[in-house]
Amino acid sequence: MTVITALNSLKRTPLVLRYCVFMLLGALMPLAFAPYFIWPLAIILPALLMGAVGRNPDPRQAFLAGWIFGLGYFAFGVYWIYNSLHDFGMAPPFVAATITALLIALLAAFPGLALLTQRYSARRFGENSIWLLPVTWFGFEWLRGWFLTGFPWLSLGYSQTESPLSGYAALVGVYGIGALAMLMSIALLVVVRDRRYRWLILLALIPAGGYLLGQVNWTQAQTTALKVTLVQGNIPQQIKWQYQQRQNIFDTYWRETSQHWDSDLIVWPETALPGHSEEIERTILQLMENQARDNGSQILTGLVISDNANDAYYNGLMLLGKERSLYLKRHLVMFGEYYPMRWLLDFLRGFINIPYSDLTAGPAEQGLMKVKDTVLGLSICFEDAFSRDVLMALPEANLLVNVSNDAWFGDSTAPHQHLQMAQMRSQETGRAMIRSTNTGISAFIDYRGKIMAQSEQFRTQSISLTLTGRSGVTPFFYFAKIQGMLALFALLVILILARRKPA
Repeated sequence: MTVITALNSLKRTPLVLRYCVFMLLGALMPLAFAPYFIWPLAIILPALLMGAVGRNPDPRQAFLAGWIFGLGYFAFGVYWIYNSLHDFGMAPPFVAATITALLIALLAAFPGLALLTQRYSARRFGENSIWLLPVTWFGFEWLRGWFLTGFPWLSLGYSQTESPLSGYAALVGVYGIGALAMLMSIALLVVVRDRRYRWLILLALIPAGGYLLGQVNWTQAQTTALKVTLVQGNIPQQIKWQYQQRQNIFDTYWRETSQHWDSDLIVWPETALPGHSEEIERTILQLMENQARDNGSQILTGLVISDNANDAYYNGLMLLGKERSLYLKRHLVMFGEYYPMRWLLDFLRGFINIPYSDLTAGPAEQGLMKVKDTVLGLSICFEDAFSRDVLMALPEANLLVNVSNDAWFGDSTAPHQHLQMAQMRSQETGRAMIRSTNTGISAFIDYRGKIMAQSEQFRTQSISLTLTGRSGVTPFFYFAKIQGMLALFALLVILILARRKPA
């Protein structure tokens, strides 16, 4: 049975069976991302979805098909949220499952809205409206990155970090790559279903263009280099905040650090030090600072920065050695680091036990850290999922640094997906990234987004590499400033033109 025959026969099957097919197609989508990297699926599966939906569905049916596809997509893509809430946040199974299910249902609405808008536009553009799907997909993925502070996890473009399409990252970023992948999906559908073979040229030219763009050096290398060491402590989340484990945790990091005083910079992960800064100032921080200075090195560590006078706590980074500098996390994780609408949701704190879950966001404008002649662009954990957060340090920053505590994800696909997003940030900015995590995966990523060295998961380990910073900016630095306006404008124009049929 050919693909065309299968799609045609599907239209005559019971509705429930069709919904199962939509969900199955969505459930296969995470295989396009890390750690599987079957990136062609990100092009093939949307084509199959559109073929299964049919040429002329009712707009409500189009939305439902996209939403069910999204349910499979995100249920199998972000299932680990349940583990984070239940296994490490100590939430009862019902509470963890309810929060996870609600989030998945919300995320699934965005593919549904993309299909709904595309199908609604058919009133004006007829069957040719299918070519607007890449535009609506771009718009709603961008909205997903902003709605309720944003959750861009598994945006379609991330699946292409290892494909020729990654060359477009320096031009249009992750959402633009997602739109190009969707454009290839539509071309594939039209070639297979309608036998309009002239569209094969798109399937050839888009990857070829990405490959050629990937050979361009948009940024320039510095003349100086830094030797950097990443320390992965591998501290189990269950004991991380226990007071009696404080000395053992510090000793673990210090043993690894003491072997690498020849490095210019030694990076510890997010909240590597238990306790808050004022509490451990004399017993730990001053010791680290003195030793780093005496050995001609600097230590960058994650910890909770406290301001007891103002009853404020920040998720931060502290640079110790020649001089002391601070970075305070700007983009906090909802439910993990703060609770929105506290008057309504404060009761959740009785069910979820996450230490320091009422943090204060750092100011938007913060000074940049410098090691020798290299300026660091810093981000903490979830911040590297957002292009806009990482770009705030450019064009001054020469190297990107991200610290994270992916122990919250356990032995799931999430640490691999998170690393893939960090790769995209390097591809967008033309900057190498230093990425230090508690339980892995710690890695050095070059300015083209390729992994140069990485740690093993769930192992106490240090890895070192000499890195060269870069200056200048990619075209995406400018495109990122207008992509939101373009997304909203495009969606608005489509909706306005589709309000009535052409005369």
